[in-house]
Amino acid sequence: MSHEIETYLPAALRKHAVRDLECETDGQFDLLNACKNLDMGRSNNSATVPLTNAALGALLEICRSWLDNANFGKMQAAKTVIKRHELDHVPDDPRERRHEIKAPKSIAGYLCERGDSPTVRDDLDRCHKGAGVEGRVRHETLGFMLKRAESCAVHLSGAPQTAGRKFIERYRPAWEETGRMIAKYLEDEAGTVPADQEADAAVEEPKPVPASGREFTLTRMSNRVIPGDQPSYFWFGGSAKAGKSVGPGTLVSVTWGESRKGKNFLRDVDSGDVVATVHSMSMIWAASVEAPATVDQDQDQDQDQDQDQDQEELEVEAEPAGKSVAGPVPENWVTMAKEACTETARAWWRKKVASWGK
Repeated sequence: MSHEIETYLPAALRKHAVRDLECETDGQFDLLNACKNLDMGRSNNSATVPLTNAALGALLEICRSWLDNANFGKMQAAKTVIKRHELDHVPDDPRERRHEIKAPKSIAGYLCERGDSPTVRDDLDRCHKGAGVEGRVRHETLGFMLKRAESCAVHLSGAPQTAGRKFIERYRPAWEETGRMIAKYLEDEAGTVPADQEADAAVEEPKPVPASGREFTLTRMSNRVIPGDQPSYFWFGGSAKAGKSVGPGTLVSVTWGESRKGKNFLRDVDSGDVVATVHSMSMIWAASVEAPATVDQDQDQDQDQDQDQDQEELEVEAEPAGKSVAGPVPENWVTMAKEACTETARAWWRKKVASWGK
């Protein structure tokens, strides 16, 4: 039996999980079942419930989405659970691990200068600022704050210089530890992708053909997302839970940079509206497409000509052939091509680098 965490659960969150939670992940199903097993119905009493680590993660995800809720009761319930249990959760992705920090007023202003990253801005907005700054931040944000503290330690004097040095001494070890965890996680993930692709090629999956003639393949959502800022395009025929593809499908785009906590936003290429939010580990019906230029053609005449094309081979031709608009190869791709932990992973990343901009 997996380790369970005794978790304080306000009534508002329990009722939301039972009535409104649309489950897609194991953690969400665990949370739903734990709340149903309490059998508290319409009771407005809080409860203490044993949750798996995954269920606690699903609960915290709801709480974070409620922090700006107009309903004061929901906002307070969310704050209470986060304060008590955020550090009890061990996220699958160590980039989501939280570090509790505190710094005096002498350097608070320096540490909290807004960065360009959405993660940094979000974490700093959540920090409490009064007689100093305190809060919980992710690895990326702690790295940003350590750089600011280093600047204080080098360029300032007196109290700010001393506070900068102490901040570095106190929090750099934890930041480095999480950095090692992230590096291993990314290497393992890179090695899993080639293995998944080999498995997909070895197993013949059902390929329903709707009236449009477009052939859909059942595949994991992560196989349709390209790391980086460039969107990928494909025909979306619905989730695997539907049992079969839906109609001719919708031509959608998905951008890795927009993904949040494993959730990917599928946008209709015509309208730009989000037509579905799909977790990276979920299975979907999808058909490949060569380029977004197909949007201007009659969708009923547009057929998929390469149903087995891998994720990294999808091309978005915004200019005539031969002209690259992709920009320089992302640094992390080059690093992984050299330093990934297995030869299979390194070969996969080298192939990604070689195909960049083609």
